[in-house]
Amino acid sequence: MGAMVLLSLLLTHAPCRGETAQEIYHAALSSFSMPLSDLMEKEHDSEWNNLFSGFSGSLAFNYPLADTVEESRGPDGTQTETGFRKATVSATFKYNPISYWFASVTFNGYLNFDESNPWCPDCRAPWDPDFSYAFGYDDWHPYTFSLTYANYGGNRINPDKEKGEKVTDFSSGTYSLGWKFPVPRSIEELFIVHPTGGLGGGINYNLTPTYSDLASGEEKSWKQSLSLTLKYTIYKWWYATITCYYYPRPDQQQPWDPDYTYGFGYFDWHPGTVSIQYNNYSGNRYPWNESPEDTGSFKDGSISVLWSWVW
Repeated sequence: MGAMVLLSLLLTHAPCRGETAQEIYHAALSSFSMPLSDLMEKEHDSEWNNLFSGFSGSLAFNYPLADTVEESRGPDGTQTETGFRKATVSATFKYNPISYWFASVTFNGYLNFDESNPWCPDCRAPWDPDFSYAFGYDDWHPYTFSLTYANYGGNRINPDKEKGEKVTDFSSGTYSLGWKFPVPRSIEELFIVHPTGGLGGGINYNLTPTYSDLASGEEKSWKQSLSLTLKYTIYKWWYATITCYYYPRPDQQQPWDPDYTYGFGYFDWHPGTVSIQYNNYSGNRYPWNESPEDTGSFKDGSISVLWSWVW
């Protein structure tokens, strides 16, 4: 409820930064623009470079702070728990053909540093993807709208049909309709400690066509949520961010669906740079909500090191 009150305050005062109603209107109207003439413009003298123009990506190493716990049962029926540190390496490829339209895919590999050979494909949980993907329109400018689709489920490059695996289940991905806004200057000035700092936000309506319901063990339809994201730039590329969620139908929220997520660190979007971040996407709960077991603490987050590139 507190997040919704804050959201109402921000939206009421968002234009109070010197922008005119016409400027805000034009920014919103520019959303989903598709200047087809840009496709005919060549950015490089080399035809080879022009062929790959618009491609960018990153290489990342993700290290969790907590062990992954697996339960196993021996021949005598004795149940044991073993813990290991499951890290992830990933490669992301993103293509911007025109304006702010994009498509991206991320390939993941899993590591277990408790073994002599850390490469560990068997360490994947059913929900750990071999690859994830997203596409849509996402403009970073304030007062613009976005519409994206993302699928981070248990996608498999070589699915095991006996285990019920699929290359991908498109209906389990999430559609998000968003709007970005600047925080009122009077509020932003309370946080700024350096001229390079700032405070911005965005709201999203998220819709997932099919999802797994833990309580019933069934597949259900049309899970909805609203999210409010605030990003605080402290100094140049140092930042902190939080996203708060609201579920119109509380029964649709699963133990792994968070009340909020958060992160902080150093992120430089320029190509050829290295970024270091902490992120926590676990089942975090507000103080007045009951927390799921073994999730929602600081140690359930992870540290990532990322190197970005552009063609």
